[in-house]
Amino acid sequence: MKSHRQWPWRGWAISILLFTIIIFTTPPESDYGSSSSSSNSNTSSSAIHTKSTTEERHDVIVKCVLTTPFAPSSINSAKGTLTINVHRWLAPNASNAFIRMVSVKHFDGTFVFRVIKGFIVQFGIESPIPGEEEKKQRKFLKVDLDPLPTSADEVRIRSNVRGALNFAGGNSGSGQVYINRGTNAHLDKEPGSLPFATLDEDSMRIIDQISNIYKEGMGQVKAVKKGDEEVAKLFPNMSRIERCWIDDA
Repeated sequence: MKSHRQWPWRGWAISILLFTIIIFTTPPESDYGSSSSSSNSNTSSSAIHTKSTTEERHDVIVKCVLTTPFAPSSINSAKGTLTINVHRWLAPNASNAFIRMVSVKHFDGTFVFRVIKGFIVQFGIESPIPGEEEKKQRKFLKVDLDPLPTSADEVRIRSNVRGALNFAGGNSGSGQVYINRGTNAHLDKEPGSLPFATLDEDSMRIIDQISNIYKEGMGQVKAVKKGDEEVAKLFPNMSRIERCWIDDA
């Protein structure tokens, strides 16, 4: 009889034990939610990374207004708005130096003092502002050279072809830039002479209009450093960058 009375108790104990096992071995619902959230998080992170990579390859757009202010005739005189695609994702050191110069309005009012047919045009020497003739030229840091291009696409973008822009002599400290009017692949072999920006073809048609009647060494640099009056008197067909800005549109 004593043994017979213990069976109901054992049955309850077994039931409780089985219930406990079921409760503790079944994954909580929140774990599934966490796993799903983790999956979504990974997907989101991947999307963000892809977007970030894409954004890093976007160019910074700089616009510059070019005129020929003292030309005897407006016919065939160079004028228009240049669009410069700055490849900061590919050449960050030179690009950031150029963008800083644009931000402080360094190129505003600078004359295109060097023009060689089929080769380049060059600008970036500041002219004195009326009333501030004694003001010295701004100094800029010479930044480190950017890494050499590694892919065929990068080599193509950073070659001295028509429309490519770079610092004169590869030296940002000069504050001067040149634009290739034609393909000048021989410049690629010079240290620091790989371009970091490109002008579109519409802009290059404006560049093609810049007069090249003045030969090098005729006193252009000296005139530019003296200011508008000297340029107007000696080089009336010299073009000028009126202003540049970063286009955020």
